[in-house]
Amino acid sequence: MIRKIMKNVENNIIQIDDIEYFMNLKNIKELTDLSHKIHRNKKSNINLETNIYYPAIYQIEDNCPTCGYRTSIARQKYTEEFITKNVAHKLSDIAQYDISGINCYNKDISGIRELLIILDFLKMYPLEINVRVSNVEHLKKFVNYNINSIIYPTSLNQPNSFNKQIDENKYKYDQEVLEYIKQELNLKITYEFLIGYGESHHDIYHKILEMRKNDIDMIEIKGFDPFLDSPEEYHPQYSKEYILKIISILRIYFPNKTIKIQYASNGNNYITDYIKCGINTISGIYTPNMNSKLQNIEEISEIIKIK
Repeated sequence: MIRKIMKNVENNIIQIDDIEYFMNLKNIKELTDLSHKIHRNKKSNINLETNIYYPAIYQIEDNCPTCGYRTSIARQKYTEEFITKNVAHKLSDIAQYDISGINCYNKDISGIRELLIILDFLKMYPLEINVRVSNVEHLKKFVNYNINSIIYPTSLNQPNSFNKQIDENKYKYDQEVLEYIKQELNLKITYEFLIGYGESHHDIYHKILEMRKNDIDMIEIKGFDPFLDSPEEYHPQYSKEYILKIISILRIYFPNKTIKIQYASNGNNYITDYIKCGINTISGIYTPNMNSKLQNIEEISEIIKIK
């Protein structure tokens, strides 16, 4: 069956039955061996990227931990000096490590003003800058910035006969935005490939078609990692076998693309196996609030050395 699927791949044919076969495999060794062979023939060095979550990196605690009352600090406008000093503190030891990129994520309702302050400051770092945006209008502000790619969070699923609750208008909107980024702004796209939220082989199939159609530049696998005390806290976590299936499938269908994976806070970090199957970049080399030390860099660097 895999030989037949690879014949389809060679002929640039993607069939939903092929994806279903991969996703239903009980023994994944044949699949991972195949992706390893493809990756081994084409792979380059493993890159590391750190993430900046704003405004979390400079936001002062603004509510009472007991009653939740929000103080006047919640309405303050952070100054440029305050923001840049905090970002500088976070990245103060980054030169000591082999970090190739910085990813900027908006974790709250901050507007474009604060992001542009951060991007102005990041010009001093000779690293690739990738930006995740929640407002398409913000994209027009990036003309004067040397941004490597836009991290785009697409819809979870495309509407299909098994999932009729998805907003079809949102899916069409995603398509228009992806085309706008590539064709009008001439920027690269990092496609945020979310897993572990209950997706089916139909969803994986349609995402692969979407990435092919939009000629995305990079794929970043991000596991669904719900917050504590949220309604989704007890959502079943993806297994090691599942994430290796996803990596292998993406490497088979995208042999020449950069595939990234985020360091997971839930402990699903089988980095040696990820790299063998097809990962080029580990993102999420993180800093905790008010501490500049890159906490997980030593662990990951050691793994990469002995892979």
